[in-house]
Order: sequence, then structure tokens, then C-alpha cells
Amino acid sequence: MTIPHWSSSLSKLAAELTQRRISDVMQENAGTITQQALGITIDFTKNKLTQNVLELLLEQAQQSTLKHSIAAMFSGEKINQTEQRAVLHTLLRAQQSPLAEFSAVQSAREKAAQFSDKVRAGKLLGATGKPINTIVNIGIGGSDLGPKLLLEAFAAEIPSTLSVHCLSDVDYAHAQALLASLDLSQTLFILCSKSFTTWETQTNAKLVIEQLKQKVSEAQWAKHFAGVAVDQAAMTQFGILPEHQFCIWDFVGGRYSVWSAVGLIARIALGNATFERFLAGAAEMDEHFQQADFAENLPVLLALVQIWNINYLGHDVFITLPYHHSLARFPDYQQQLEMESNGKAVNQAGEFLSFATCPYIFGQLGLNAQHAFMQLVHQSQHKSYLEFIAVPDPSVSFADDVAYRSCLAQSRALMTGTDGVSNEKTCPGDRPSTTLVLEAMTPQMLGKLLALYEHKVFVQSVLWGINAFDQFGVELGKKIATSLTESGADDADLDVSTRALIDMHQ
Repeated sequence: MTIPHWSSSLSKLAAELTQRRISDVMQENAGTITQQALGITIDFTKNKLTQNVLELLLEQAQQSTLKHSIAAMFSGEKINQTEQRAVLHTLLRAQQSPLAEFSAVQSAREKAAQFSDKVRAGKLLGATGKPINTIVNIGIGGSDLGPKLLLEAFAAEIPSTLSVHCLSDVDYAHAQALLASLDLSQTLFILCSKSFTTWETQTNAKLVIEQLKQKVSEAQWAKHFAGVAVDQAAMTQFGILPEHQFCIWDFVGGRYSVWSAVGLIARIALGNATFERFLAGAAEMDEHFQQADFAENLPVLLALVQIWNINYLGHDVFITLPYHHSLARFPDYQQQLEMESNGKAVNQAGEFLSFATCPYIFGQLGLNAQHAFMQLVHQSQHKSYLEFIAVPDPSVSFADDVAYRSCLAQSRALMTGTDGVSNEKTCPGDRPSTTLVLEAMTPQMLGKLLALYEHKVFVQSVLWGINAFDQFGVELGKKIATSLTESGADDADLDVSTRALIDMHQ
């Protein structure tokens, strides 16, 4: 499971450290292993990690192509080799850039900002002449998770005159219930799909049109739609008005697209000022990632410590526990970002890897997790690695800051454990974790946090030698679903199980 071309010293140190407890390693370090930048402090001390190990990990990063790869991404080289595309989601939050694509990005950003102002001012009118006061984002995956995270993180900033909803899953009853609760004459539906062919989004869009046509004339329903896609012709063919069309580009992957017009519903709901602060925070992290030495570089350090836990200490389950309600949707967002990006077993040369890459990732709000799955983490034999995200509340004392205090208690309990009075009550401890402390939860900070994890994922992909920006594993199920739609149980190649399950529906 170790990385073959990395120093054998790491394997030897891993073998030694697995025989020791984290608490003992911590005493040997005689201090904390932490790094701070941009209002984010990362404490790596509760890992089986020594300064010697960290120095060796940094040495591997220095000897790799990482420095060149970072420069290549930001300069617009086609680092997505399988699809022959540049990777420029960072351009979406940049204030300036020499790249030719920047002009189009800025124009799209300005168009989205103007549209947002128009909706918030009550000047965007529906077919009956009433102002639009309800927005529904129809998208799935990256076209849903990012906007939803933003909307819930800063829900308090959404004006009472505006109602927002997200529709992603294809569930007729759920969609019907949502539509029945809305005044369609004052509702705008944003169809968010990079290809504009995503079948889940198109299926929900058709249902909306059926409902709209019962309320407004066919010639007028277009006033209730906006589109976000690469293919403008497809949006036009669907019937979306040119002034309601918002561009994204092939150089932005879906899971990296919240910074673009994919975040239009959040821009409208939260206002341009808040959304621009979100972008500015991410841009700060971009600058840090490009300029900071690896030994002080938050994304690089976060990536290296996780690689150490995965490839050298054998942890294949990663759990993220935010202890702040604004980050309730962060684990869902992170799941797609990391598992869709780095859940690969083939390197850039098309060769199968001999070691693991991205672990299984799950999580939820920390206090909820304590009453759900933390029992397993504390007492099972599964090897998991955790990251805590905490935000101290400056308005109360430490003793009264329940979330922050609980976060620290959990990380300590995982490390120390307890012998208990019986085997059933014994918690072995010695579970590794990293703690991120954010100085405040603001739009800027959320931008920094998401960009931090984006760059962490990229660092890992470079060090593992994989492409973080394709997702061919997503396609197989879609193809089979299409073939089942066309042939059903008549497909001669179907296995007996699938054929029997189809027959149950007929």
C-alpha cells in the first residue's frame, strides 16, 4: 500500500510508529505540529507523526513534479490529459489574470451580478407581470452540492422576501410536492447542467414545464427559466431566453464549479457582496497555495498527512466532523470533491496502481455524529482517520462554547481512550485525527476552506500520479440505465438478477 518510488525510510518509520501510541509520540515531539495561515490553524499533533516523518514527506513533495504541476494548472496548461482540457476553476475567483479566458469569465461574472441585482430588486417579472420572489435550482452533483452548502451556511442573510429551493433527485412525489407549494407565477427555475443533457435535471425540467403550462401560455413560460451550461445552443433550443443564459466552460469541472454561474442561486439569495467575499476568500487561498513554501503550505501539509495515514498507516476510512452548523453540508460537498476526483486506480500513464488513493469519506455535524456513528469509531476495529473543523464562538467563554469544547473532547478521547471497568466499556484510543480551527465563519472563510480542500485534492493527485479532473467511473451506470430504458428485460445480455428485478416493476 506504500508508494513504491518514495523513500523506504517512510515505511520503516511507519512500522516503528504503529507499535507506539499517539500520546507517546506527542510527548517525544515536545510541542505541537501546527501550521497557521489566513485565519486557519491546522493541528496535526494527534497523529502518529514526528518531525522526522514530516520532513521526509516534504522531501518527497519537493522531489516530485508538484511545484511544476501547480504552476501548470494556474497557467492554463491542459493538465486534464484524458480529456485534453485546462483546469481553471481558480480563474473564476481571480481579480486579474493574463490568461485569455479571463475576459469571458469576467463578462459572465458581471452578467450574473446584474441578474442577481435585478431579481433582488423585484424587477425580474414572470409571465403574469408579478415579480419573481422564489428561486429553484434544478441540478445534481456539482450543480447542487456547492450552491446548497452556500445557501445553508448563510441562510440568515437571505431576505425574507425571497424563497429558495434546490431540486436534485428524480422523485416524482417530492418534486410534485415542492411545485404544489409554490406560486409558479412568481418562481424562477435555474437549470444547472454543464452539458445541459444531465438526465436527472432534464427530467425535473420537463415536469416543471408541464406544471407551468397549466398556469401560463406556452409562449410565456420561458420567463420562468434560466440556464447555466457550456452549450448555449442547447439552452436556446430548450427555450431559455438569451438574457437568462449563463455560461460555464469545459475548463471547469462540475465539482469545482460553485464559483461560477453554477452558484447563481446563492449569488441571488445572498447578494453580490456576500458572494464576492466568498470568491475573494478562495482567491486568498489560491495565492497562498502558489506562493507559500511547502513546509508552510496548508493544502500541501494537509495532503501529505492524509497520504501518510492512508498509504503508510493503512487508514482507508476518512471521517470529517465540522462542529459549526454553517458547515452542515460540508461533508456532502467534500465527499464528491475528494472521491470523484481521486477515487482512481490508474495513473496518468494508464497503468494500474499498486497502492490505494482516496479513502472512503463520510461525516456530518460533530455533535450529531457523537450520537450516531462515533460509537463505531471509538470501539470498532476499523481503522479510520478523522478531521475536525471547529470555529470558536467569541461571544461566550470556553466553558459555555459547547460545540468547540465537544470538538476538543472528541479528538482527545479518540487519542487517549480509556481502559474501562470491563471490556465492553473499554475504548482503545490511539485513533489519529487532525483539527482545523477557523477564526470565524464568514463568506471569506468558507471560500478559503473550500479552496483549501480543492488544492489538497490536487496535491494528492499529483503525488499519487493520477488525474483528479476526469470521472469515467460515473459514466458506466448512466450507460446501463439508458440501455435498460431502451430494452428493459428484453436485453439478451442481462443477468438473471437484473431481469427479475425489472419484472417486479412490470
